[in-house]
Amino acid sequence: MEKIKAQLILSCINNDPESFLPFLMSAEVETEAPNKKDFYQFFKGMLNHAHESSEGEFTLKIEPQTWGTDKEVHHYNFYDTAHKHPLLSIEVKENNKLIYLGVMPF
Repeated sequence: MEKIKAQLILSCINNDPESFLPFLMSAEVETEAPNKKDFYQFFKGMLNHAHESSEGEFTLKIEPQTWGTDKEVHHYNFYDTAHKHPLLSIEVKENNKLIYLGVMPF
């Protein structure tokens, strides 16, 4: 799990979605999309768009979900130096040796 999360963070900070692809395809990862290929295409597009509109370096803040009651859900929010709100937000939930990923559209 830790390797998957670490690679997710690195791929987002470095705008390198391809480096996360082998981890995404592992059996321990589930996605919100109907299949992982669809998730990857959306993730790649959101990541590229976030970097195109960013100013300065990306920083990560792992923040708890602010709505709902599921305490296992965290948001990996990536900020730049200029914007008040995250440029990319990934929903991450861990349980039973599985990691669930969702990309929050903004």
